[in-house]
Amino acid sequence: MAIVVNHPLHLAALRFPMMVQVKVWKGRVTLRNQTVCRILEEGQSFVVPTFLRFDCEVMPLAQRPAEFSLTLVADADAADAVVDDGKLWSLPLAREIFAAPQRRWTAAQLAAHWQVTPQKARARLFAEGETLSSLVREQRLVHALHIAASMDDPGARDLSSLASRAGFASVTRFAAACTEIARVPADHLLRTVVRYETLPANRERGLSPPRHRRFF
Repeated sequence: MAIVVNHPLHLAALRFPMMVQVKVWKGRVTLRNQTVCRILEEGQSFVVPTFLRFDCEVMPLAQRPAEFSLTLVADADAADAVVDDGKLWSLPLAREIFAAPQRRWTAAQLAAHWQVTPQKARARLFAEGETLSSLVREQRLVHALHIAASMDDPGARDLSSLASRAGFASVTRFAAACTEIARVPADHLLRTVVRYETLPANRERGLSPPRHRRFF
């Protein structure tokens, strides 16, 4: 799957718990953080380092919809090599939340998992500039984005399903997280399209995508 937009789209402050590959199928994508800016044209891709907060600006070109995908890079050795040493507690926790966003995450449960008091668990996150509630909300949101933009996941076709799969209690809370964290309307994550050449049958036969395709 890939996310398709007919207008400029600005996703802000994304942060994944492992490396993520951003690939541009159509249009142009600009990735930036506080120090680096990378422009990707059609057919190009870039791997964003683990737990790096970045903005993703998507721009349609020549009156065609823009289309891009997000794919997690599962090379744990390479991912660990770029991890910020200052996130010794929050990064592993973010990975657990991303892997199980539907779990009920509380300070008491985290404390039991870490075998410390709830106050100590909160203090560990505070020392790294994090809080449990904000980390849970953020990782649920990027999990939803990954569902919508992954090339190997059929995704969700309605907001209720996508919100539920990402662990949000309601569509309202999911929509609020989208606008407050990533500055994007929640329904933009549903504008997905199956790429013809990625379907197993077509890939095995080496078929190229049709010249004209509908975007929906």
